[in-house]
Amino acid sequence: MAAIIGRDKRYQICGSAHGFFDSGELVRQYRPDILLIEPFLEDRDGILWIKELAMEYPHTRILVVSRQSEHVFAERALHAGATGYWMKNGSPEELMRAVEKVMAGEIYASPSITALAIQRFAHRADLPKGLDALSDRQLAVFSLIAAARRPGEIAKELSISCKTVTTHFEHIKQKMGYANAEQLKYGARELLGAGEVHARLRHNGDVARTRIRQPKAKAGYAGIAR
Repeated sequence: MAAIIGRDKRYQICGSAHGFFDSGELVRQYRPDILLIEPFLEDRDGILWIKELAMEYPHTRILVVSRQSEHVFAERALHAGATGYWMKNGSPEELMRAVEKVMAGEIYASPSITALAIQRFAHRADLPKGLDALSDRQLAVFSLIAAARRPGEIAKELSISCKTVTTHFEHIKQKMGYANAEQLKYGARELLGAGEVHARLRHNGDVARTRIRQPKAKAGYAGIAR
């Protein structure tokens, strides 16, 4: 992404980082105009992180770049404070369109998400059964279940107790209509896709002089400044 955005002379890549801590340091140091971030990682609640960044750095626009299903996560990310959500399987042209729109102070959403929003407004579409009833934390737990994490691993990655994880399991089963743990695991994989959830592929993040910052690998941050 750094190479794609860097070709546009309007933007300067401020830096890139690996992981949440390093990316936080970059944001504090450069205060980019745009922050490109892959928030749905295995070591913390991505939606909560977006909320924290939006509150701490209100003048930095957050563009989420992710492999996670936009039909599941885009609306929540935008509600949390992001100003755009771009799927990593999109084209370079669409990435630049997203950057330009966010830089102009607008909200970027893919044509698919825009169509979904219109359908919802017309009461003809919704999230897969039950997902809209889950809280952000329950969705984070459900995503980790889809990624075949064990309760102890989920507790460690989200910094919560095993008892709290078990409670989330029960609440998710009730809301989603699953009778037991096996149905819960199967349903999570069916709805979210084990191959997409918390993908650990390495990717670069950049920032441009309008500032976009992006860390390499697990956390994609791009800081761009004009």
